[in-house]
Amino acid sequence: MERTIRIGVDEIILWLRKNRIAEEMPNDGATGLGRKIYDLIVNELNGRKIEDSSPSFWDATDTHVQQFGLPKSSAQYEISLNQLTNLYLEISNW
Repeated sequence: MERTIRIGVDEIILWLRKNRIAEEMPNDGATGLGRKIYDLIVNELNGRKIEDSSPSFWDATDTHVQQFGLPKSSAQYEISLNQLTNLYLEISNW
């Protein structure tokens, strides 16, 4: 049985923002991080979307919650543990 992990787009965006990667990319929209993360996890890393919109754990009224900051909510995915390295290697180049 393959081991998997549940990971949210909010976690990935937090990592990107903390590492000053993709700062000019919005969270939403056709060219946004949410779409790019979906394409990467589902279409390239064989993960699957398990939830469309789950509230993030940070306060939605925080000044960091914005289009080019942290999301209020995000999709959740299930991905193989074996693919986590590939996920972070790919987003490191955004």
